[in-house]
Amino acid sequence: MKLQFATRSSILALYGMLMLASPASAFDLLGTLKEVATQNAGNIAKEVASESIRNAAVKEDAAQSAETVAEEAPASKSLAVTAINPEDLISYSNTVVVPTAYVKLLVEGSAFVSQKGGYQIGKSANAVNASAKYKVVGIDKKLAQDIARQAYDDFVAKLRAAGYTVLTYNDIRDRDFVMSAEREKADANWGLPVENSRAGDQIYIVAAPSDEQHFMSGMNSGVFNQFVSLGKPKFKDATVIIPQYTITAPQVWGKADASYSTISAAINTAPGMQLQSATAPWMGAPVVRIMHGIPGLTTKGAIKISDKVGELVKAADEPTAASTTANVLNAGLQGLALLTGAGTIKQNASEYTFTIDRNAYASAALRGAGDFNARMAEVAAAAKK
Repeated sequence: MKLQFATRSSILALYGMLMLASPASAFDLLGTLKEVATQNAGNIAKEVASESIRNAAVKEDAAQSAETVAEEAPASKSLAVTAINPEDLISYSNTVVVPTAYVKLLVEGSAFVSQKGGYQIGKSANAVNASAKYKVVGIDKKLAQDIARQAYDDFVAKLRAAGYTVLTYNDIRDRDFVMSAEREKADANWGLPVENSRAGDQIYIVAAPSDEQHFMSGMNSGVFNQFVSLGKPKFKDATVIIPQYTITAPQVWGKADASYSTISAAINTAPGMQLQSATAPWMGAPVVRIMHGIPGLTTKGAIKISDKVGELVKAADEPTAASTTANVLNAGLQGLALLTGAGTIKQNASEYTFTIDRNAYASAALRGAGDFNARMAEVAAAAKK
């Protein structure tokens, strides 16, 4: 009895026959089972490994889709937003107060991606890792506050055009609770407050239109911290709104891949800009109701606002015509390894410098803020009807 190729089910069938056979037949079947198992162990191992790799690739793709918004964010003329309790905007006869606005600008970050895979059963899997660090050059306090001030002025102007009476910081600066409000402390290097992303892989500077307008936030009340007392707004004559914009440039993301015989991990980069998020929470007159989220306007996802706002180069390389004009640069991987089951780890690490074009950078940031402000005006106008 000869079997040149066998599946796992075939081997199990032989084993079942062995258990029911007579002693003489059992001896012959035992030899056949041993031969088949030896001949097909490699094939079965390959099948199991291949399935494992496919499953790992699916999981990795899912993880990457969540982490690589930079790569996937669409360029759209219509910014998708969600509004919660827009009726609060008309709490005080269409009068609102906008004491400040905050713009968060990415100044430093890192990215990491890893891909694992195994070939031989029972041995440790191979892995390849890729990482990159980057710093943004050309952003300073003046540029950041200029962007914040212009975004703030545009927000106010659009609300007024929508038919609202808008009180600005100049209108309320002499009120006691505004004068006594605590201000955020600035970072010694930037002259502005600094904030880390939740994942800890990005650093932002946070700018208001002026130092006086950078009010201290709190754990419970967030940006409204200085304007709330005992859970109620201190403003008794207007709905208070504080817009916030998060701007990211450059775009850096990881990509991993696995096939039957190889695994790879790469860091990709692009010199574009995104409006990563924007929000305008508001507080109207106190009201008893079931809450379905924080009242305000929020973007539904990141949106690309420019393909290029600066030059992205490897810090360790001399700038060349190719590296300074390319729209997309690759971080220099390919960390590629054969799936031999030897348990080796291959790594690739890169450092980048992103030098902004100040005019292009500011124009793109304000275009993104302006798109959000336009949606805010639309929601505000609809709330009056």
